[in-house]
Amino acid sequence: MRCLCLALALISTATAACPPDYPFAYVDRVHRFSVCLPAGVIKEETTGYPAGSVLFSGFPLQPKTNLRSKQLLIVSGEYDLLNSAAPFGHFAANGLSLERAQLEEGSAGHLTAHLIYTWKDGNTEVHFDFEDRSVNIYNFDPGQRPTEYNRQDEIKISEQIMSTFGKS
Repeated sequence: MRCLCLALALISTATAACPPDYPFAYVDRVHRFSVCLPAGVIKEETTGYPAGSVLFSGFPLQPKTNLRSKQLLIVSGEYDLLNSAAPFGHFAANGLSLERAQLEEGSAGHLTAHLIYTWKDGNTEVHFDFEDRSVNIYNFDPGQRPTEYNRQDEIKISEQIMSTFGKS
């Protein structure tokens, strides 16, 4: 019981600094950063990525659109996907500067849009890859066709999340 109380106290302390829209604090003690995420996200195991990589799924989606999933992959060290990504400016959060890049991958019937934030601190390099997976609206009969999701809205959501980023 004592361990459970301590764990709950640590969670309460960690989430106290997060805004109401993003109440879940993820703290990476190895790379010394934290970021706040929406309620309901699920931390999943990753395979095929460097040790210590983390995947979050279960993000809220725009209703009645072709957006099928949104996830956040956090990768430390080299991230090969950046080799194909185009620079997308910089982003500032809590006095820290992050580089941004974007990339779209697709195949028959779907598209995955990546917006990748990269934080560099000395020898530490951490990438935050927001992946929006959508389906082609023209794969549906006209009467059942979802509307195209708004990519700019999803970029704003990633910016809101990354604005909570900070060194810990």
